Amino acid sequence: MRRLAALAAFVALALPCAARAAARFAVVVGNNHGAAGRARLWFAEKDAERFASALRELGDFAPDRIVLLQGATPSAVHEALAATEARIAAARAGGERALLVVYFSGHAGPQGLELGDQRIGYDDLRKSVTSSAAEAKVAIVDACEAGALTQVKGATAAPALDFPLPEDAVQGTAFLASTAVGESAQESQAIGGSFFTHHLEIALRGAGDMDGDGQVTLAEAFRYTASRTVAGTAATEAGAQHPTYDFKMSGRGDVILADLRRAEASLRIPADQGATYLFRGPRELLAEVPAATAPIMLALPSGHYAVERRSDLGRATAQLDLIRGDVRDLPPLRPTRYEMARAKGGPMPTLAFLGGGIASYPLAHFGVAPIMRAGVRQELGQVVARLRVDVARRQVFDQGLQYNFSRVGGTLGLLTPVWFGRVMLEAGGELGYGWSWQDIAGGPSRSGGDLFAGPTATVTTRLGPVRVGLDGSFGAQLFKLNGESTLRPQGSLGVVVLFGMSR
Repeated sequence: MRRLAALAAFVALALPCAARAAARFAVVVGNNHGAAGRARLWFAEKDAERFASALRELGDFAPDRIVLLQGATPSAVHEALAATEARIAAARAGGERALLVVYFSGHAGPQGLELGDQRIGYDDLRKSVTSSAAEAKVAIVDACEAGALTQVKGATAAPALDFPLPEDAVQGTAFLASTAVGESAQESQAIGGSFFTHHLEIALRGAGDMDGDGQVTLAEAFRYTASRTVAGTAATEAGAQHPTYDFKMSGRGDVILADLRRAEASLRIPADQGATYLFRGPRELLAEVPAATAPIMLALPSGHYAVERRSDLGRATAQLDLIRGDVRDLPPLRPTRYEMARAKGGPMPTLAFLGGGIASYPLAHFGVAPIMRAGVRQELGQVVARLRVDVARRQVFDQGLQYNFSRVGGTLGLLTPVWFGRVMLEAGGELGYGWSWQDIAGGPSRSGGDLFAGPTATVTTRLGPVRVGLDGSFGAQLFKLNGESTLRPQGSLGVVVLFGMSR
């Protein structure tokens, strides 16, 4: 506990104040390629870019004091570290305290960090960091076998921090690794990056602000990142990934890695325990944030966002625009009735359907005619819009008169759902138009249009990859009979199969 406590005590290097500014420097490295035989990583270089952006936006790291290297060689990394060290020495000579952050994302093995077929040994990295003239040094490695840097095996997520702090000015070194010894650092296509760096960025954007003071310290960021990384990888094929740490620090205070007041815009997630919010925004930002019992303030770039709320009850979505200087509350997002039904196996938003059945038409001695039915349904929030087309054909005998009856008709309806376990009832109203033909044996043919309006309902249940059910309607049909406008009842009932489900 004392070792972890020292992590929170790391550095009286809060964001610069007028009395004594802190010079902040970072060398950020990402490389998708490892030694021969290693699979190419998808997101290591992108992770480095995102981490650098978060430091620049929220950490008071001046753009010219962040060196971003993507796909670089070990010699380029050493040159960047040497050049940065010269600038740190100059800052110290000018009376500034200094913070150095070194970050790496890529392949690694027992011998060190892999940059293509070349390596930087763990001992070399340790020496470069610990020998810096900066008062506080932080090294973060997101890679397989990164636990070799911290020499921790079988680590668990960091517990809450509660400890006395020493009185002296903080100085020393902290090493953070995304894995324990022998573990793999995992990437996720769904979040567009590695689990560790994704959660680290989200921590810096406010999810890690445990005490709600508007600042994210190194200890807060690591605690949030570690717990979320363990939780996010627990069910993967590779198994849980345990971030680890090693540090030698003394002093009072915290390293403040992010000040949320520096954000271009801020968005407050409401208290909503059990729900997870997914944000897709500008600059390829993707953030997956679990809500908590208290609101969470996120520091975000200005721009357009698509927001999705996920919970056991279903999903809900929204679109919003954040302009520079905005401080906004995210409005409550609740799933529609269709989303709640979908969480229990209900239909997907867009489905096509085919089927057949029978229909009555208000003509003497007509009876019923077989029909073919096809259409499409599309959810529109709390209701569904349905377009349906029927084709009917029947031979009719009417007091010695024989004719062939044909009709093509379409209806447009709005329906709303009621859910009964595995069965869903959708009911509403529809309007339609049709065109009919009468081909009279030995006589002239007749044709004309008609209008239809009335209630409609569909009852469906899931059957494997499709839904099956009954689709019926009953209403009034307006048409001309012997030159006179006539209003008579008309109805239909069909069996339909709905396609388009993804599960």
